[in-house]
Amino acid sequence: MAEKPIITFRIDDNFYDKLDAFTKKILHEGLELFSEEFKNIDAFYLKTLHDTSDRSDQTFRQTPKQLYLVEAIYYQVFEYINRDAFNKTKDTVLILPDCMSLMGDKCERKQKRLGKVCTRCAPNCSINKIMQVADKYGVDGYFSKRKLTEQIQRIKKEKQSLAVIGISCILTLASGMRSAKEAGVPSRGVYLNFTGCEHWADKPFTTETMIDRVEAILEEKYGLPHSAS
Repeated sequence: MAEKPIITFRIDDNFYDKLDAFTKKILHEGLELFSEEFKNIDAFYLKTLHDTSDRSDQTFRQTPKQLYLVEAIYYQVFEYINRDAFNKTKDTVLILPDCMSLMGDKCERKQKRLGKVCTRCAPNCSINKIMQVADKYGVDGYFSKRKLTEQIQRIKKEKQSLAVIGISCILTLASGMRSAKEAGVPSRGVYLNFTGCEHWADKPFTTETMIDRVEAILEEKYGLPHSAS
């Protein structure tokens, strides 16, 4: 006898009313909770709406703050559901953003077989500092490529039991985690503390992240590094 198909969800008559009420509640409470962190988004959003240039990233820039909140929630949900699988893998790779490079266009990153890597050209560069932490855990780091799914798939061919840590802004971190899922790799992430790349600034400037949060993720997975034990 053929098994009955499993119905994963069923939409009832009042589903949309419940969804509407739930969404309004989440948006209201969330935007109130993060009012300090999101206080400049409205002004930037309105500025982009009056920008008549034909720049290719205009749609991306024209993102209302409600979607920042949704992407932040999406990221946090990924953190919850990926955590166990992330910690069970053998290898971890850091995916690093260009915008954190202190040297900008003068960065001396070097192309390796699996991607571009930090050469530690600037002692005060945040990328350098992150990689010093990564070294303690035997973790590699590669600068992010536009075709992120392909990049992760290529790394996975070399490291079969792979997890990744992405560092990115609110509007791209969850997207990167979706790309990792598409590549069959569990991921965790850490946000940039602020934006500074060409999408958001007329004169781009170097961004930062919470390096201790990156280290906390690695310590949770691997324990204390040998040098600290």
